[in-house]
Amino acid sequence: MAQDICLVVNVDSDPDPVSEVQADAAILAKYGRMRKILAGHTGGAAAWTVLTGPMYRNRFYSAPFTDFWGELITDGADLVLHPEEDLYGPGPGTVSESTTYYHTEHMREVIVTCVENMDKAGLALPAYRGGYHGFTPEIGVILKEVGIGIELSCAPGIVWPQKAADWGDAPLSAYYMSGERQSQLAGSDEADALFEIPWAWDGKAPGTSRRFVVGENYIINEFSNLEAMKSVWDAVVARADAAQTQQIVSMVCHTYTMGRDEYEDRLTAFLDYARLNRARFVSPTQAKAIFDADAASSGLAAQ
Repeated sequence: MAQDICLVVNVDSDPDPVSEVQADAAILAKYGRMRKILAGHTGGAAAWTVLTGPMYRNRFYSAPFTDFWGELITDGADLVLHPEEDLYGPGPGTVSESTTYYHTEHMREVIVTCVENMDKAGLALPAYRGGYHGFTPEIGVILKEVGIGIELSCAPGIVWPQKAADWGDAPLSAYYMSGERQSQLAGSDEADALFEIPWAWDGKAPGTSRRFVVGENYIINEFSNLEAMKSVWDAVVARADAAQTQQIVSMVCHTYTMGRDEYEDRLTAFLDYARLNRARFVSPTQAKAIFDADAASSGLAAQ
């Protein structure tokens, strides 16, 4: 029996290059191009990150960007709180070979402020993704306090303590996360566990394209190639068939490459390939609902 294979397209909206401040109109033009591609290939379902960081603390949490975010929600996408405290920084207290994500009170202020700003704009932030896959159990506590229930930082196999990325033995498909260690399943007594959607991985090696950037063993449009991305997807499909279990995974693409044929063509070709090979494109909230429904029909308690 063919199993459900759900794919969340993570759209990283960071306005690279990090050293230049770009005009709102230029950024929104690239956003619009990505939106058009996804409308034609995923029906608009996606996870769009909303950047915050020392260089751009509140810029993307106010007009004109909040108007665009509202349109994306209408398309069927979810918005994702995305702190980049070291890339667009560095953040306060960071030293060499460490990260701001370990500074819990700083992260609390960042997360709470972003959620409050979006609340004022009437926009929901149902999900979170840390830069460089950074996440700590302490951040998890904060997310639950502000009503964020979905986490998207996991890249299975990755262990980068310099970035608070501890996903070495994480599950390869969506799961409810332990409050004590993010790569472990939640216990039956954890009623408020975060729902984690990992990046699709071929399970061969936690390969990188450069330091602290994953590569061809994952589905990352700007740091891989089409054949490698197809191969990772084939591994996900094979996993679903071998285990006869549902798979819910994610991939990533970046808006800063919009307007460049190489990256647009690769992205559209991969999305077409995935769709023809059983991908069901969903937003994070849709993925969670599908997971919970499957658990209920299997007689397992959803969190």
